[in-house]
Amino acid sequence: MADETNTPVASAETATQEQAVSVKTYVYYYSNPDGATKNERCHEVFTDTPFDVVPWRMHKEAPAEGMVDPVWDDKLNNGLGAWKENSGDAQGQILAQAQETIKELQDKSDQLDKKSVELDQANDKVDSVVKAMQQAQKASSEQTAMVTKSLGQLMASQENTNKLILTMQKTMMGLAVPKADQPTAPAAQDAKAEEQSQDKDANGGN
Repeated sequence: MADETNTPVASAETATQEQAVSVKTYVYYYSNPDGATKNERCHEVFTDTPFDVVPWRMHKEAPAEGMVDPVWDDKLNNGLGAWKENSGDAQGQILAQAQETIKELQDKSDQLDKKSVELDQANDKVDSVVKAMQQAQKASSEQTAMVTKSLGQLMASQENTNKLILTMQKTMMGLAVPKADQPTAPAAQDAKAEEQSQDKDANGGN
């Protein structure tokens, strides 16, 4: 029973494999000469049913091996067309390159705008710091001027006080030792006594 069941299955698998092997694949090559990308300029199309009439921009001939960027040119081969290496002058390719250049320039412009904004912000911060320093310097100068003025006033007041004290001391010294009460010097007393003695002698001892 097992052999009878397995045998038809094996036969069916074999038939399926043979049928799969017998299927033929046809390859065509689509090419848009104005394509912006390499895939548009040469693209393989696989089908199991051949075309009676090859569609527009599709070709049976394969590009030569070694071509880096093949593209179909209808003007070659006496007007029958042939593959050639892309020269980069296709309208679509030029447009794509121009768009890419514009995009790069726009990106650079955006970056410059961003850096300009950052630079403006940095300048604003620097201006704020400079203004703060100027205000601090102004306040410091005003405080220094006030301190200098106060010191000058204090020194002037101290000088006046010293003069007043000196005047008071002189006045007190003058009051403490009057000229009328000052004692006679010993030399003056001796001279006066000698003068009186001489007068007595001259008057005969009286």
